[in-house]
Amino acid sequence: MKKETIKILGICGAQRKGQNTHYALSRCMAGISALGIPVETEMISLPDLRIEDCRGCHLCFMQSGKSVFCPVIDDDMNKVYPKLLEADGIIVASPVHWWSATAKLRRFIDRTNPFCGASNGEYGGALYNKVGGVITVAYDVHGGTEVAATHILTWMLTVNLIVVGTQGAHVGGTAATNLGVPPAASDSVKFDHHGMKTVYEVGKRVAETAYLLKYGRVNITEEESRKPDLKNPPKADIDWDKYYQYENSFPKEHIGVEQRLATSAAAFEKFIALMKDRKKLTGNTWAKMTSEEEFRSAWLGRRKLELLTDDEIHDLCPEYYDFFSRK
Repeated sequence: MKKETIKILGICGAQRKGQNTHYALSRCMAGISALGIPVETEMISLPDLRIEDCRGCHLCFMQSGKSVFCPVIDDDMNKVYPKLLEADGIIVASPVHWWSATAKLRRFIDRTNPFCGASNGEYGGALYNKVGGVITVAYDVHGGTEVAATHILTWMLTVNLIVVGTQGAHVGGTAATNLGVPPAASDSVKFDHHGMKTVYEVGKRVAETAYLLKYGRVNITEEESRKPDLKNPPKADIDWDKYYQYENSFPKEHIGVEQRLATSAAAFEKFIALMKDRKKLTGNTWAKMTSEEEFRSAWLGRRKLELLTDDEIHDLCPEYYDFFSRK
């Protein structure tokens, strides 16, 4: 069965072009293409555009329509409005400025007034049920990323985007730039390997959810969604012993569709070895398993866990797994 294409639009609100926030968003968009979903991605850098302040006149509530969004301002937002309408998913990225988004991004948000659900214009509510995700980047690990993300998410909820987060306890992709050497270089965010994993995860969740909403699970065959469509995957040699020294959870990645999980085959064997040792602990849930075959069946069968090579799992989030690669 042929799968239809979805469109994901990335919006970068960083004033410094080509720096960490742009790097994080571009890597997020690249990660989306590693999924088993046919997807078109496009990035918009707001500093490249002339966007004037919203005048608060609300004429867009009454007069927008027939490809006219803002009837009083003629600027580069006229290039952005159609892209927002065409997108199935929208990912917004911003560095943290005083625990919020940049002024450029705030100006962009203000100018999306034509899409307000209270508008009587043609485009009122036009963003309803598109999927939204957020990426925020700060200098410090605890430098306001989640607070800034919630400011952007508030806008998304107000225009009725369907907001997604990550697999963990994060409201979006949140990363810091002061963990590498030198700190705050143009791509030093890549040294925050946990942060970059959340960046990749929010992209995957946006793409998965957008596809499911647009075409439904019935349009995805098991064979098509089994593994990501990887072209020339990198050669990875991941040290899974090192992984389990740093992490306390079984490695997994969403691929293709919601609730279909995949992980490294090598990591799975290491996981089984660890769980055998844990069976000796009183009260461990998996201690009730009577055999290794039953244990494997519980994960591979009932949970529909797919096994990938380390090359494939590395391509889903290279910065994260580079940290655990043998040097």
